[in-house]
Amino acid sequence: MLSLFSAAKTFSDPWIGHRRWNERHRLHARRMHLAERTAEARRLAARLAGARSRGCDALDRDGFAVVPDFLPHETFRAVLAEVETAMDAARIAHPIRENHQAGFGAKQPFPGGLDRWDGGTLNRFLTLDRNTMPVTSAAVRLPALSALTRRIVGLPHAAAKTQVYLTVSGDEAANHDIQRDLHRDTFFSAMKFWLFLRPVRAVDGPFVYVPGSHRLTPERLAWEQAEACRIVGRGGRGPNAGGSFRIAADEIGRLGLPDPVSCACEANTLVIANTLGFHARGQAEPGRERLALYGWRRPYPFALLGR
Repeated sequence: MLSLFSAAKTFSDPWIGHRRWNERHRLHARRMHLAERTAEARRLAARLAGARSRGCDALDRDGFAVVPDFLPHETFRAVLAEVETAMDAARIAHPIRENHQAGFGAKQPFPGGLDRWDGGTLNRFLTLDRNTMPVTSAAVRLPALSALTRRIVGLPHAAAKTQVYLTVSGDEAANHDIQRDLHRDTFFSAMKFWLFLRPVRAVDGPFVYVPGSHRLTPERLAWEQAEACRIVGRGGRGPNAGGSFRIAADEIGRLGLPDPVSCACEANTLVIANTLGFHARGQAEPGRERLALYGWRRPYPFALLGR
C-alpha cells in the first residue's frame, strides 16, 4: 500500500492498479488530486518568498514558457563553446549509429554520459563536468532558473539534475519515436527544461505543448480515471499501463483544450514546462539535431518539502 504515497505510477503495481478501488472509488483521480494539492502548497510557499523571473506568468497560465535570450550574451557564447567541445569529443569517442529496435530503449552508458533511443531517435546525455565546463556549471545555478522551477514544483532547480542533451531525429517511417505522441509524464506536477544552444526550426522537432493542460479540470480528471479503469480492466497491461498516459490528438478538444503549440525558437531560448500537461517532441526530418542544456525536477508528490 505504501506505493500509493510514492512517485510510483505503473499499473502493474497491485495497489496503484487495484481494480475495485479504481472502478468504485476513483483511486487514480483521488491520487492525482492529492498530489496536486501538495504541489500547490509548495508553490504558495515559493510565491510568498517573492521569487520571480521572466516566464512565471506564462507558466501559471499555460503550463509552459518560452524565454528568449535567457543567458547574458557573453555567458551564452562561453557555454556554447564548452558544450560543443564536449559533444565533439563524445562523437569521436562514441560515434553516432542507427537503431532499429522499437520503443523506449534502455540506457547505454559510456564514460561521461549515456545514449538512449526512442525508436529511431537518439538521446545523448553528457554529464556536466565542472572542470571542463565551468561556465556551463555556473549558468545552471542562476536564481532566474530556480524561480521558474519553483513556479511548477515549488522547489528550486538542483544543478545536479542537469545534463548536456543532444537529440538526433530518426526516420519516423522506419522506426517510430514514441515521444512524438502527445503524453503526460506522470500523475503529478513535474518540471523539465531545455536551454537550446542552437536554433530549433520546424524541421528539427520542436517541443510541443497543449496550453492549459497542466490544470486538473473535471474533464481532465474524468479522462484520467476512465483511462485508469481501462488499464485495470486489462489486468494492468496494455497501452498506458506504465503510467505515462498517451492521448490521441482528437481527444484534446473533448477535454476543452486548445490545439498544441510548437515551440520553434532561436538559440539561447529556455523552454520550460510542467510535464503533467500534454506535450511531445515535434515531427522532424531524419538526422536533424537539437542541442540543449536539459534539466528536470520530479519531487516526491506527497511531500511538502520534497527533494
